[in-house]
Amino acid sequence: MRDLECSNKVFLELLFILLLSAADPIPRKVLFSYTKYSGIQLRPDGREYGFISPTKNNIKNIFVKCFSCKEARQVTFEEERDVIGWSWTGVPNVILFAQDRHGDENIMLFKKNISEEAIAQNPQKSTVISNKPQVTAHVIRNDLRSARIIVGINDDNKVYFNAYMYDLLTDSMTLIIKNDRFGRFVFDHDMNVRLVIQEQPDGSAMYLRRSQTAKNELPYTSNASEWEPYLVVKSEDKMVTRPITFDKSNEHMYWFWGDENNDLGNLVTFKFDDPEHREVLYTAARAEIDDIVIHSTDKTVLALIETYHQPELFAVNGRFVEHFQYLVNFRPYDSLLIMEFSNDMSTWLLTYESADQPYDVYLYRVEQKSVEFLFNLRPQLKQYKLSRQVGFDFKARDGVVLQAYLSLPPEVSLLSAKDVPKADRAYAELGMIPIKPQKMVVRVHGGPRARDYFGFDPVNAWLTSRGYAVLQVNFRGSTGFGRRLMNAGNGEWSRKMHFDILDGVEFAIAKRIAERSQIAIMGGSYGGYETLVALTFSPEVFSCGVDIVGPSNLITLIKTVPPYWKSFYQDLIQMVGGDPETEEGRRALRERSPLFFADRVTKPLMILQGANDPRVKQQESDQFVEALQNRSIPVSYILYPDEGHGFRKEGNRLTAYGFEEQFLHTCLGGKYEPFQLGDYNTTAIVNAWAQSGSPRGLSWIAITPSLSSTPPSSEPNEALESTPSTKPSKKSFLMSFIHFLLHIQ
Repeated sequence: MRDLECSNKVFLELLFILLLSAADPIPRKVLFSYTKYSGIQLRPDGREYGFISPTKNNIKNIFVKCFSCKEARQVTFEEERDVIGWSWTGVPNVILFAQDRHGDENIMLFKKNISEEAIAQNPQKSTVISNKPQVTAHVIRNDLRSARIIVGINDDNKVYFNAYMYDLLTDSMTLIIKNDRFGRFVFDHDMNVRLVIQEQPDGSAMYLRRSQTAKNELPYTSNASEWEPYLVVKSEDKMVTRPITFDKSNEHMYWFWGDENNDLGNLVTFKFDDPEHREVLYTAARAEIDDIVIHSTDKTVLALIETYHQPELFAVNGRFVEHFQYLVNFRPYDSLLIMEFSNDMSTWLLTYESADQPYDVYLYRVEQKSVEFLFNLRPQLKQYKLSRQVGFDFKARDGVVLQAYLSLPPEVSLLSAKDVPKADRAYAELGMIPIKPQKMVVRVHGGPRARDYFGFDPVNAWLTSRGYAVLQVNFRGSTGFGRRLMNAGNGEWSRKMHFDILDGVEFAIAKRIAERSQIAIMGGSYGGYETLVALTFSPEVFSCGVDIVGPSNLITLIKTVPPYWKSFYQDLIQMVGGDPETEEGRRALRERSPLFFADRVTKPLMILQGANDPRVKQQESDQFVEALQNRSIPVSYILYPDEGHGFRKEGNRLTAYGFEEQFLHTCLGGKYEPFQLGDYNTTAIVNAWAQSGSPRGLSWIAITPSLSSTPPSSEPNEALESTPSTKPSKKSFLMSFIHFLLHIQ
């Protein structure tokens, strides 16, 4: 019997190897080249939709298409800079669009007439709303009905945004709030400012309303005499307690509301003048409320989405329930996501979140109760088998329950529940236990006040098609799982947040998901920081690491954040764990900064950085590379001179994943699709290379980083002062604020 069991095991392992070798990896171009459709939006009257698409010179522009038309019509003709965000407006044939300068996130805002007549007369013509260098603009309010919008611009004080009323018909700009202390404004549906928010010294958020004695004359100012306290939200409650919108009358508000007695938060409504008496519309069950669905016209809440492992839609009132149910049943194994409504609610744009059948976009006609397939964002993926993504829980070393996701290579054979110990049967039933431990890549999300989500992810598809399992842990400090878990990350950078990653790795090893000697770690932003922490604080755990725009020195990180982040400075230092302006804070930050432990690096490391990154400056990568080189520790360092906090341009993105794939192949031995830099239009500069041979296609020169010759310092180096997903993402206030600037809403 034992011989038979042994033979069966050998047969299964051989079958596993044969299946794995037979699976063709998905080409990087299929996964990471520009899609034909992104930024998809339904016109307010429901007659057509618009989207961003690359043009012949590979610059992203806007197109519109009516539902009966065969071809889309190009309406912007930018030749140098990509369109990075756009929106319809309440004026027919007038849109807004945004750009920046090579990833610097100083957002420029434009208006454009897209009528056929206007395009025929002058296709390049657009009207500047804001395009000054080192100035950021964002749309605060655009109701898609009127000819006015509210725009925030930090043109006077780089820390705070003035609020302007912009007339889309006359192009007149009226200053309505001259601001030097408020971090955010809340406007009602009539575009009247109702609340402003100011961060307090203890990190709490003070909401203020117009004082009864204030003059009703524009512009308002931020002078204390013009405003009076409305309510205070404690620092630890801010991520679960925040305003959503007003009702149609502008007399009641909707809020997410959580506190020490309500960890996940409620959806509540209350009369604006009486915030103490709140009516609970919905109480979150397993996770925080992720998003809400609001009626376009009467502004009632129709449904909401709660995401623990997968997004789940819950109807809040009886209206449209039959339509929600019909759409859920249309693809019962996937998660319905409603992207847009027309103003009259007759036409809906929607998609479904799916790990292995992604990117289908549909049109739903309410009256006919009909679903029409429009397009798929990446139809080439249909020919490839994609990995499944499994959500599961595990316990950290101190007993805290953490949510995580596992993706296995699509051809991997699995053990059934009867083939594993009793304690592991639930995981086997989920499809998590392979017949043989896998090479594994731990992907650490950015933020860190963000979270990993269920659904197709091109990076997961890329890694699993190369033969790697992928582990994603929603460690403490992540959002979406309640105020306790998020606040548990405050001050725990390189400590408990790091231990959660290590505990996830140990779980995967204990369940025979991962091979201990073949585990890599990678991530961007905070995930890049965690990669550096892993290779300096726990170098024995990982075989190698990839850091993408990650900070190495928390002191210089905080001291060089964009000026408009200073409106929530207390929140930032509470999260990170120290104030660089105090001796105690500098000591705490230094103890958590990988830069000062660079001598501990013993495993291969690749660093990728955008030179124009406004959040994590190039200095953060430069100084870590220099610290390694001063100690003769090998490192590979790729710099992109025309990118920011992440790599937007197609050629740069393709080379970045090519470099990472080659690096992981050398480290772990997974599949590798060879490439040469000449294959892509890229600006990549290889400042250091620690792998065998030179990067393919380079005229190899000994290139060294443009680094200072001084030892690593905890102070900023002034000489070195110089971002596709269809799923909704719930970010930290820090990150969501930046994405708010990038996405016109």
